[in-house]
Amino acid sequence: METKEETFKCESCNRIFGSKEALEMHGAAKHPEKVPKDKKRFPVKKTRNWVIFILILGLVIFGVYFLMTSSNSFDDLPASEINIGSHKNIALHIHSDLEIKINNQGFPIPADIGIQTGIMRPLHTHDSSGEVHIEGPYARDFTIGEFFQIWNKTFNSTCIFENCIGTESNSTLKMSVNGQESQQFENHIMRDGDEIVIEFTSA
Repeated sequence: METKEETFKCESCNRIFGSKEALEMHGAAKHPEKVPKDKKRFPVKKTRNWVIFILILGLVIFGVYFLMTSSNSFDDLPASEINIGSHKNIALHIHSDLEIKINNQGFPIPADIGIQTGIMRPLHTHDSSGEVHIEGPYARDFTIGEFFQIWNKTFNSTCIFENCIGTESNSTLKMSVNGQESQQFENHIMRDGDEIVIEFTSA
């Protein structure tokens, strides 16, 4: 009586193999084991796309936050502590003309006020013409008092430099803006095209 040789059938393609090992090798090569639908792995490509999206979204949020906080910080800082560095990437660039008279004598306004090696303040001069450059990476208001702070000179409603109306009898201190007298003194916000004249006279 002949012994029937045991065979092994591939359930995927119905091929017959003489041994279990042969069937397993065939299955590994031709029919890799399928993962059940409820156990499928999350697609690698989809995962990568989500990671990239989240990273880009995070960078955008950080960028917006950085710009907002930088702008607020700029608004809060006094002009004497702001360094715009150069004339590049500025959102504000206007000019005012300043003239100072002490007892009817013109007082020279030096060049390069607010400019040092590696430093440029938002209020500065380039020459001795009296033109004040008002610049910044963000639009904001600057006062003439801030210019004098950068210059390291005194100016307020009673004094210009060392000349004060309280120490000299019959002395006066006046400021005019575009031909009109102003009582704002150091609080005057400098506007484009302003012609500012400060006059101190003593008896």
